[in-house]
Amino acid sequence: MSVKIYVDVASNLYPQLLKEKGLDIHLLKMHLRIEDKEYIWPDESIDFASFSKQFYKDLEEGKKVQTSLVNSGDYYEAFQDDVKAGNEIFCLTMAKGISGTYQAACIARDMVNEEQGKEVVYVFDTATAGFGEGLQAIKAFELAKEGKSLKEIIEFMEDFKWKVRSEFTVDTIKYLLKTGRANAILAKIVSLISLKILLFGNYESKIEMSSKVLGRVKSIQRLGQQCIEFIDDKSSTVWISHCNCLEDANKLADQIRKAGITNIELHDYDLITGSHIGPRALAIFYVGKNRKFKK
Repeated sequence: MSVKIYVDVASNLYPQLLKEKGLDIHLLKMHLRIEDKEYIWPDESIDFASFSKQFYKDLEEGKKVQTSLVNSGDYYEAFQDDVKAGNEIFCLTMAKGISGTYQAACIARDMVNEEQGKEVVYVFDTATAGFGEGLQAIKAFELAKEGKSLKEIIEFMEDFKWKVRSEFTVDTIKYLLKTGRANAILAKIVSLISLKILLFGNYESKIEMSSKVLGRVKSIQRLGQQCIEFIDDKSSTVWISHCNCLEDANKLADQIRKAGITNIELHDYDLITGSHIGPRALAIFYVGKNRKFKK
C-alpha cells in the first residue's frame, strides 16, 4: 500500500512538466470553453505555449471564456483504481475560497471512505492556486516517495502550506471583478488613479490585497522585493508564471537573481485560473516565512 497524490489542473502541473520532473502525480483535468469551442484542459495534443499566447489575446479582445470545476463524479471515478489497488489518496485542490473544486472532491471523498469503512482519501485545501498549489503537490509527492504514511503527510502539509507564498499582480482588476473575486469599490479606485495592486492567497483561502503601488514597473519590483525579503532558502526553487508577459517575467527573474536567488523556473500561467486574473498578470511562488502579511 502506498499514498498516491492527486491534484487539479489549476496547480499548473501540466503533463509535460510532470513527465520532465518524474512526478507520478494524478492530474485532474477541467473544462475550458472559448466562445463555442470546448476543451478538456489540458489537451496534450495542443502546444501549450502557443495556445496560451492566443488565449490571452482572445481575452483582451473580449471573447467569452468559461471554465468549470472538476465535479464530484470525476473525482469519484478517478479515485477508484487506486483505492481498489489498496492505495490511499492525498488529494490537493485549489483554494476553497475561490472555487467549488474542494467541495466536489470532498463529496467524492466521503463516498469512497464510506464504501471502504475507513479513511483512505484525504482532501487538502491548499489555500492557493497556480504553482502555489503545484509546489505543495510536489512536496506531498516527495513525502509519499519517502514512504511517509497518509497521516504523516497530512500533519506535515497542514503546517507547510502556510509557508508556501503565492503573490501576484494584475494588469487590470476587471477580470477579478467579473468573477466576483474583487471588490467593486476597490476596482473603481484602482482604475481612477492608475494604481497597480499586489495580491496573495490568505488564511481564509481567498485572494487578498497586500499592497498598492503606482505603475506596472513598481508592481513588478515589489513582487521581487517581497520574495527577497520573505524567502527561507535562497537555493530553493522559485516559480514565476505569467499571462503572456514573458518580458516582465524575465525582469522579475533578473531582479531576484541579483539578490542570490538563482534556482528559478519560468512558465506560462495555467489557463483555468489565468482566465480570472487576465492578460499580463504576473505571479511568483516560493517557500518562505508564514504567508500572513504584516499590516
